[in-house]
Amino acid sequence: MAYEGLKERIKESPISMVIGQFMTLNKRGANLEGLCPFHSDTKPSLKVNDAKGMYKCFVCGAGGDAITFVKEFKRIEFVEAMKDIASILGIPFEEYKKEQKKNPRVEMAFRVLNASQKLYQKVAEAKPVPYTEFIEKRKLNQESIDRFQIGYAPGNNSLLTYLTKIPETDRDFAQKVALDLGIVRHNEDRHSYYDFYRDRVMFPIHDHQGQIRGYSSRAVLPDQNPKYLNSGESFAFDKKSILFGFYFGKNAIRSNDHVIIVEGNMDVIMMHQFGFTQTVGTMGTALSEGSIKLLSNMTKNIFLGMDSDNAGKKAMARINADFMHLGLLPKVLSFEPSKDPDEFLLVEGRLALMERMEKAPILVDVLIQELIGEKIPDNLELKLNTLQRVFELISPLREHLAASERIVEVAKKLGLKSDSVTILEKYKTYLSLQKEKPNPQFERPKLEIKEEILLEEEEEARILQAQSEPSVPVAMTKSERVVLKEILCHPEFLTHLKGDEFLATIGHPEVKKLVEWLVKIYLEIDDAEYVTIVQDELQYGGYTKDLRDIGTEALFNFGNRYNDKVVSRMLKDYTLMLKMDNLKSKRRILVEKQKTLPDQLEVDHVLSEISKLDKEILNLKNSP
Repeated sequence: MAYEGLKERIKESPISMVIGQFMTLNKRGANLEGLCPFHSDTKPSLKVNDAKGMYKCFVCGAGGDAITFVKEFKRIEFVEAMKDIASILGIPFEEYKKEQKKNPRVEMAFRVLNASQKLYQKVAEAKPVPYTEFIEKRKLNQESIDRFQIGYAPGNNSLLTYLTKIPETDRDFAQKVALDLGIVRHNEDRHSYYDFYRDRVMFPIHDHQGQIRGYSSRAVLPDQNPKYLNSGESFAFDKKSILFGFYFGKNAIRSNDHVIIVEGNMDVIMMHQFGFTQTVGTMGTALSEGSIKLLSNMTKNIFLGMDSDNAGKKAMARINADFMHLGLLPKVLSFEPSKDPDEFLLVEGRLALMERMEKAPILVDVLIQELIGEKIPDNLELKLNTLQRVFELISPLREHLAASERIVEVAKKLGLKSDSVTILEKYKTYLSLQKEKPNPQFERPKLEIKEEILLEEEEEARILQAQSEPSVPVAMTKSERVVLKEILCHPEFLTHLKGDEFLATIGHPEVKKLVEWLVKIYLEIDDAEYVTIVQDELQYGGYTKDLRDIGTEALFNFGNRYNDKVVSRMLKDYTLMLKMDNLKSKRRILVEKQKTLPDQLEVDHVLSEISKLDKEILNLKNSP
């Protein structure tokens, strides 16, 4: 990737030159220090080390390299952070952008799409009657038309005609690409080609960097079906990876520290027209996991403003659950009696929507109330059934405090006599029987674009973003945390490990992955390179924030070495600690399992396994 070169250039410069642009730093021994901007700091707790190219707060745990600091401080994406740093350091960012290898097919697709937009906009400027009537009926102003580049596809083959007039050297290639994009189609019966979009208002779909990738089109003639006709999936268009209006709204999302998610392009455009530029739209009725992660990295304050019909409510419930998996609780915007934000704004106006935003309830609380209903049932079975349905609704939060508090409150409302401890134990049992939601796997565009999109700026930003912030953190044991910190701070442990035997004692997958990687690379690098190489792996290797925080603290303290005797003694103790953790973890799982088994034979078998583990634990405690 071309930006890898820029990342290396940034690392070569003192990190204090970057961080010093955003906060005051004072020299203190080998480090610089200042008030940490990531929590309410009253005493300087953020340490900056130029030699190691790192910053670390020993209160809130924030830490990383220069790019991570700017990304977190300004709440921007990786490529934008690198662009800002390049400006600070006087590095010509545009040169790195130009260095990206261009794919001819993708480049031609962009040329064709950009040309088609200019053509549709030129047709619209001539004010054809169907287009003008639509614009006037929907109350779209010229600023919105210009901003979103709204155009009109005429009822002839104007795009095909344009393609036949481009230079001969590119003509066949351009026509082939237009066919692949789906904006030109082939009639097999007539052996001819034709424009796919005809007599339709055209809404370009921009990717997150502003490049047109496809279209959403609106019928304007009587009996014209379907009402909306959108670009299909192609090598240049993957609708799951795009939020409509994000390119125009991303700065407002950051500055307002909240995002409004609506359904449909007209809703987005009208929200922007009324000043709510922090609005994005779904491409359909769902959000991809990549989009969920992107928005949650920018702000923790989510408003869901889907249509008021059943489909809109179901879409909000799905999206709400996805955000809850990340520990976020979206609020819901009601537009009733209007059916959508477009209609609401035209009837009620901007101030009315602002008032509704101020009073917007948390969606999960609304859904809970709907489950409970106005009248509490008298029947105990009905009450327990309602509680079980609340468990299901709350379960994306797992054991988050926000889930526990709500479950206890619901039990009280239902008039259940069990104490809160018993209720929460029931909830934990319910969770243990549910399959964990897997880490989001960001779906990639189809076919050739898998390789082609990787060469483009927005894909690189998305990959780096996904790598740096895994979605579902897994808890480390106390022993694993201690051992990992020691190994990273004192890599001399690595030369004493008995490879597979030691790794078998580690249960946490990320800790095991990192230790395996360290074992492979440690003997191949100089000590002078150690911190830089390991830090790079921590920041961009796909590890959780918890693990990165442990790692950056360990690297910050790297320098002193243990002698061989100390290493051997400590390693023996750590191995015993890890083995004990493994056995206790297995025992806890079996204890929970036996509580839920209906068959006595199965219970007896599990109790036998628990007894064996008890003996192993006792033997381990008594080992010399």
